[in-house]
Amino acid sequence: MKGDTSKGALNQEMLTYFNDGTVTGKFSAALDRAVRKVKNDAKKRENYMTIEEYAACQSAYARKEGREEGRAEERMETIKGLVKLNFTKEQIIKFLIDNFNLDKQEALAAYERVMATA
Repeated sequence: MKGDTSKGALNQEMLTYFNDGTVTGKFSAALDRAVRKVKNDAKKRENYMTIEEYAACQSAYARKEGREEGRAEERMETIKGLVKLNFTKEQIIKFLIDNFNLDKQEALAAYERVMATA
């Protein structure tokens, strides 16, 4: 956490606490007690998340989104290729179900998205 430490002792104390957890005075001691109280309360703990946990969640979400986008792109390219090979709609839907583990509705929706942009 960055901030202007020249704006006073409380600001410096708060920044020190948030950056490394060091208690350096009355204010940071009170802040530390409040943080521990939240961490130890089962209901509040559900909503408590450290910066590291938040960053890990965001990173995992980004990886998941990237994989999903990659799979969607692969499906689109596959559908386009099968159309060029003169596969019928039914053959393409079956191929998607068999090879991409999609249910019939998902396969049909993917097919229709590609055909709408073709």
